[in-house]
Parts: sequence; C-alpha cells; structure tokens
Amino acid sequence: MKGDSKPTLNKDASMRILNLHHAPMTHFTEEQRSVLQNLWNVNVNKGRDTRLSIHKFAKQQAVPYETMRRELRRGMEGEPFFDKIKKQWFYPEYSAGKAQDDAADKNAQKGTGMRITAELAKAFQHHVKELSKSPNHARHDMIAEGFKYVPCLSTFYYHIDHGDIGVLRGETPYHPDVERKRKNPPRKSRKGLANLSIEERPPEIGQRVEFGHWEVDTVFSCVGGKGGLLVLVERKTRWAFIVYLPAITAKAVRNAIRKLLKSGALKTVRSITTDNGCEFLDAAALEKLFNQINADLKIYYTHAYAAWEKGTVENLNRHIRRFHPKGTDFSRVPPRLIAATQDFINAIPRNLTLKGQTAHEAFLAAA
Repeated sequence: MKGDSKPTLNKDASMRILNLHHAPMTHFTEEQRSVLQNLWNVNVNKGRDTRLSIHKFAKQQAVPYETMRRELRRGMEGEPFFDKIKKQWFYPEYSAGKAQDDAADKNAQKGTGMRITAELAKAFQHHVKELSKSPNHARHDMIAEGFKYVPCLSTFYYHIDHGDIGVLRGETPYHPDVERKRKNPPRKSRKGLANLSIEERPPEIGQRVEFGHWEVDTVFSCVGGKGGLLVLVERKTRWAFIVYLPAITAKAVRNAIRKLLKSGALKTVRSITTDNGCEFLDAAALEKLFNQINADLKIYYTHAYAAWEKGTVENLNRHIRRFHPKGTDFSRVPPRLIAATQDFINAIPRNLTLKGQTAHEAFLAAA
C-alpha cells in the first residue's frame, strides 16, 4: 500500500484493532493500519489537555504498549521529540502506507534459518530450478543483482542437504551421492593403434599452465535424430566452442573445425586430446587441418572406456545436457539456442578452477 489513505472512521472498523495480542502471532493488517492512522492523527492534533500519550492511547485501544509503540514508530512521518520548555512530548502523524511498506519489506527478510531469508531462498530457487544454474552460479548472480548479505556457498549446500530452502539434494546440477569406482585399469584402444596415446602427452599439458591445449568430443542426437554437436574446450580457461554437426562423421567434424579456423575463433591450438570415436581417428587429416596455425600440433587419444582422462570436456557435456537432455534431436534445435547454451556455459563463475572468474573472462585474459 503506497501513500496515505484517509478512511472514514466508523465504530465497527475502530474495534478491529482492539485486543490485538489475544491471538498468538497476529499482527496489524493493512485495514487495521488505515484505522489506526485515522485514530492516531486525530489524537496528535488535539490540544494539550486532551491529547493522549502513546501509553494512554495503547491502553484506550486495548493493545499492549510495546506493540503500539513499535507500530507507530514504524509509520511515523518523523521523530517524536520532547519540548523542555512546555514539558511535553510532540508526536508526528502516522502513515498507514509507510508502515505497510516497512512491514512488507521486513516480512520478505523472514525465512529459513539465520542466514538465508525468504527473499534469498525464493531467488535461489528461481536461479537453480528455473534457470538451471549451479548453486555457485546462482549465488554469484544474486550478488551481482544487488542482494545484500548473501551467505557463503557452503551455507547454501547445508540448507540443500537439510531440505529447508526449497531446493533438494538432486535438484541441483551434479550433486551425486557416491562416486563410481573404476573397476579396471585403463588400456589403449584397439582402434587407431598408430595414433599417439595420452600416455605420450607431455606432463605440462596436464598441469594447465599453458594456454592453447584443447579437449574435443561430440554429443549425439537421439535415436532416429540427425547429427549432433562438436564440443571443444580449452583446458586452462575452460572456454568452450559448441558447433552443430549435420552428421557425426569425420568429414563433418573437419568441416566444422575448418569454419572455426576460417572465422578466426581458433587462433591458438597447441594440442588436442580426444577419445577414440570414429569421427576423430584420422589424426593425420586433423593435424593437416591445423597446420595453417601450428605445424607442430599433436593429437592425443585417451584409453578405451576412460572418459575421465578428458574430464574437462566431459564436464562440459554434462552442462550441455542440462539444457538439451538425452533424447534431443539437435537437427531440430535452432542455432540461436545452441549459441545461447555456449554463452551460458562460458558465463558460469568457477570458484575452484578459475578463482571466481568465468571462462569468458579467463579466455579474454589469456588469448
């Protein structure tokens, strides 16, 4: 309620604020504040002999003194003061609109636990459930939106685990209960035996200290669908390119990479790590394609059934599946949505790997 309404006083309305605290957890309503505004403003404009103090006014209305005092101070149009010469208190008028706005604002701050208010919890639910963001991404954006006193990430996870924030464990992206154990040691694939194994990759590539080392993978359409996505991610900055493929073939992959090179998007490529999919097995053709920017580029292949060896791109694929779950036919996904997915993933703040930076920020700094 905005502004100062001037309701007409009637006996039935004035009785609604009597005995307010006889019912537990009851508070002034918007209508009661309008009545109180009329009663109090008439009182403060009376003469000295007939004007009531807050204590006497509260007693007359059968409302506890502290309750009345807090409510009047909530909506007063100024500060009460004591005139030492006249030896009496002077009180400003009461605004029902101001009191209602203040009550609504404070009510929005009530919520789960001590650190997460109802307003924060509602915003967190919106970011995680409706916008498909991780808790860290949601917290980062809530701070950017101007929310005050946003708690640390572990506090959000504490409330998620206790189920009292509106987001349950399992409703956030990638909150697994247990880690799957690897049964057998990795072995080299029988396909592409002449290709370089990840065992031959220089150790500095694994340390992520140099820009320009990429991981590459493909994401398939559903059964009966056409094509898929080519995904490239830079290991140091986590910057990703997501490109639509009309078919998951070696020729389609080379054509997509050729377009990226021609556009100037791929400027620094020192190595590529990928799996043993048929679309990547022709290492000589891929290396020849990259010769225009780096004649010394090498392509390394992971072991068979060892997806964790290119974990950066596998993690990126999981991000993609948040927006395009299994069963998606990528030939029916508009290019603007694929571009929007790429922009969203590159805008995720990464606390552990990039010290709070997004992949976009890290890429601009390193490229």
